[in-house]
Amino acid sequence: MEAVDELAMTPNRKVVTAAEMQSIEQRWFDSGEITLEGLMDRVGRAIADWVLTDLRADLDNSDCDKHILALVGKGNNGGDALIAGKYLLEAGVSTTAALVLPRGEEDPPLDQFVEAGGNMVALQGPAPVREMSDLCEKSDLILDGVFGFSISRSIEEPISSLLAIAKSSRKKIVAIDLPSGANPDTGDFDPNGLSANVCLSVGLTKLGPAIRFGDPAHGDEMVALDVGIPSRLTDHIKREANTTELARILLPDRDQTAHKGDFGRSLLLAGSKTYVGAASLAAQACVRSGVGLVALATPISAFQALAGDVPEATYIPLDEDVNGVVPGPAFDQLQKRITAMDSVLIGVGIGLSEGARELLSRLTSTPHPWKDCTVILDADGLTLASQMPGWWEVFDGDLIITPHAGEMSRLLRISVEEVEADRLAAVQTAAERFNCVAVLKGATTLIASPDGRVRINMMPNHGLARGGTGDVLAGLITGLAAKSNAFDAASLGVSIHSLSAEFARADLTPYAMTASDLVSRLHMAFRTLAS
Repeated sequence: MEAVDELAMTPNRKVVTAAEMQSIEQRWFDSGEITLEGLMDRVGRAIADWVLTDLRADLDNSDCDKHILALVGKGNNGGDALIAGKYLLEAGVSTTAALVLPRGEEDPPLDQFVEAGGNMVALQGPAPVREMSDLCEKSDLILDGVFGFSISRSIEEPISSLLAIAKSSRKKIVAIDLPSGANPDTGDFDPNGLSANVCLSVGLTKLGPAIRFGDPAHGDEMVALDVGIPSRLTDHIKREANTTELARILLPDRDQTAHKGDFGRSLLLAGSKTYVGAASLAAQACVRSGVGLVALATPISAFQALAGDVPEATYIPLDEDVNGVVPGPAFDQLQKRITAMDSVLIGVGIGLSEGARELLSRLTSTPHPWKDCTVILDADGLTLASQMPGWWEVFDGDLIITPHAGEMSRLLRISVEEVEADRLAAVQTAAERFNCVAVLKGATTLIASPDGRVRINMMPNHGLARGGTGDVLAGLITGLAAKSNAFDAASLGVSIHSLSAEFARADLTPYAMTASDLVSRLHMAFRTLAS
């Protein structure tokens, strides 16, 4: 059996349910290319390699003199922990295996661990709580291999007390596949479970922890360990992680001899007397997206406030009265310009006035301007559209919507609680119903295509929970959509937005960062992807 570090190390971005993972593994076994024992060896080796790298980083590359505690269950998850322990022992790292659940009489992984010199403690005796406390006190890192997929009911005594001790130890907890107590498909977490600092997803990322990443139970780091699963076994899976590696692939190439027209044209219908800043943020993000030309259509009052604020954009001042923008003249101006555009953003800061409502009604009732143009609908545009029957039909699939949970609830006519209870179902329903690419914003942002594909962006950042950050995202996606297909533009935009937010958080803290700080760091995100 070859070692993991000799395998082709191409990360598989697919995200799977428990049943899908089991089916993939079974098909792999049936092919005769690998056995259960061989796979477990690869998994254990990959876990050990990650732990060793983490320990060396903590020790500033000095000798690894720390102690590992592996919590072991009775299934394959426990076997993975034991094999990992074996490889850690062979690397000179002191490791103890604590059997939280009894294992079978014939147990090759446990035999290998003991033969490598590992210390094994069974926690089913008369004083398991005291033993667990002593083990945690002496350990520097805890590997959670108790349940994995095998959990089928609530965690009860005495296991709940043992896990509580590990949790209260404040030691770094690394979950194998997913934290004990987590549902692999929904991410729901048993209150008696063991929260993790890091999740090491074996082979493929699991759906539950992915869509709930950012919840405290799932930690702040998720790593997909490559164990060499052939891509042919996962090609049918339509879910994938929206990673930085994927963003590098999606970043459009740029010809050295190109001119500005070659990089696309974007128009933003944004802003109002009350929401000038929203239009400014969206326009600034759009001009920094790589698009060639940007036009900002905004009411006269906003134009007067914004003139010169975004010097790279051209302006289309729209007449307005006490009811907001005057829809008739504005519609005439816009439809002439839209035919020359590759992407159009509608809705950021336009308000909910009667004028804005009538203008959007006209725009969603007139098909001819939208040929070969991708439309991005956001913010007030989504709220207004949710009140109009068939609003999406005019765009013929060239549509991206970017709602938060409240806007999604209005679009789907369900409660915010129902959206949050099953965010994946909500975003997929919206993509199919409205024949669009749907971006459901949140700590974990979900991007869905009407053909069933889903990308999951796992970069939570509570510094984004403030006004204006969504305007930046909308403008960024609009610029990218001028030269990319809707699904890839939305996915890339979410990635770049997240990377910019990470740079802002590192520089300014999540407390002090603002939407403008994202715009000023977009270049850092692009540099990261282009390097």
